[in-house]
Amino acid sequence: MRHELDAREYKLLLNPDRFQEPPSEKVANTFWQERLKPVIQTLGSRDDEARHDGRFGAPSERIVRFWDAPKCLLTQSDLALRQRLPAENGMPTAERPEITLKLRMPDLFVVAATALPGSNEDARTTFEEDIAPLEIDDPQPDKSSVIVPLKRSIRSRFSLSTTQTAEWGEPHRTLGGLQSLFPTLRNNIASLQTEFRPSTSLVCGPDVREFVFKGARVKLGGDIVGKFALTLWYFGPTDSAPTVAEISFKCAIANGDMPGKAARRALALFVGMQTDLGNWVNSKHSSKTALALPGDCGRPVE
Repeated sequence: MRHELDAREYKLLLNPDRFQEPPSEKVANTFWQERLKPVIQTLGSRDDEARHDGRFGAPSERIVRFWDAPKCLLTQSDLALRQRLPAENGMPTAERPEITLKLRMPDLFVVAATALPGSNEDARTTFEEDIAPLEIDDPQPDKSSVIVPLKRSIRSRFSLSTTQTAEWGEPHRTLGGLQSLFPTLRNNIASLQTEFRPSTSLVCGPDVREFVFKGARVKLGGDIVGKFALTLWYFGPTDSAPTVAEISFKCAIANGDMPGKAARRALALFVGMQTDLGNWVNSKHSSKTALALPGDCGRPVE
């Protein structure tokens, strides 16, 4: 059975130094009022009604970890394994985390035809298009920057992800434990022609304290609404600048389709965000997840 797209999400990394204050609605809404709204206004009005709507509310907090096997087996298979726990003041507020396994690739049809079920009753699978700026990491040694084209554009990857709550203590953090949660795991890494050893332990990247602000929206037409999320990741104390900042907007779609006019406005908005936000845009990294992976798993293969 081939999956149909559930949503399209446009993601742009921001300069984390712009968010040095502790997480607050004031910080998020200053960015909303002074930076994002003017970009949205360039799209024009909708029946004499502004296309921007709402505001960012109080953030939700989570503790996030990314996992992989030695030699980055999951990353090499285009898979990402994420653990999330709701938190308050840095302390978990739930016993069982959400475990997500995501396949992300540039090929729509390969991802759409992949089976990625979960074994628990609350498992849910979504199929989305992840849209980012057209850019690459600078290949020069010791460079920490990205290269972008003169004419800003986008690149798409397609992600199939399954999320479920699960026991995730030390005995479960093996390839075998992961296989019990995601029964097609062995098949999804078979292309690497690597022996699947169930006893192989998984390793994690740094603890990430995540704050997500939601509530701001953009009306794109044709009943398509883009819902913004401002995400801050702290790898250290929250009284300093976050390590990662990202602004995104997600558009839910029906029957795998998005009306042409709404798609054009979303594209214009995202390209406008890349240019009109100026030095608020991150110019050092192209991937949020890569920064949180264990060991060298987030580094490009040389």
